[in-house]
Amino acid sequence: MVCQNCGTQLPDGTPSCPTCGAQFFAQQPYDDAPAYSAAPAKKSNTGLIIGIVVAVVAVIAIVFVLSGLLGGSKYDGKYKLTACASMGMEFTIEQMEAMSGESFDMTLEVKGSKCTLDAKAMGYDKASCKIKFDGDTVTLTEDGEELVGTYDADAKTITISASGVDMIFTLQD
Repeated sequence: MVCQNCGTQLPDGTPSCPTCGAQFFAQQPYDDAPAYSAAPAKKSNTGLIIGIVVAVVAVIAIVFVLSGLLGGSKYDGKYKLTACASMGMEFTIEQMEAMSGESFDMTLEVKGSKCTLDAKAMGYDKASCKIKFDGDTVTLTEDGEELVGTYDADAKTITISASGVDMIFTLQD
C-alpha cells in the first residue's frame, strides 16, 4: 500500500502513515463487484412514530368533534317534567295533578342541538326546538321564541323559565 499523501510504501492495513501522519480508512479488497454493504443502513423510526401518533390524535379529535355536532352529546336523553316552581314555592308534578285534577305529562327529548317538547297530554302539539348548552346556562329556541334556563349536571336536570314559572325536567334512565 502506498500513502496517497506522501508516497511512502507501507504494509497493507496500516491505519496511518508514520512519515506524514495521514489517516487511512479501512479498505476493502478489490473485487469485480461494487463493494456494497449487505445490510442496509439503519434508519431512525422516530419520524414515523411521531407521524402515527399525530394521525391517531387527529382521528380521535375528529371523532369527538363530529359526535358533538351530530349528536351524542353528554346532555342527550329524554327529560320528564318532574316539578314546577314559582314565587318561592316548588311543587312536584304529582302534587300539581292532585290539586288541579289535570295531567302535567310533559317531556323534553334532547339530541345534540335539537330537542322535541311533547305536551300532548296537556293539549299542546309536539314541538321541535333547538337547545344550546353553555356551561350551566340552557337556551331553548322554538319558533323564534327564546327561553333561558339552567342545567344541573349533578341532578341531571334542565330548568326552563317561562312566564314566571320554572319547569324542572329530570333525565329519565
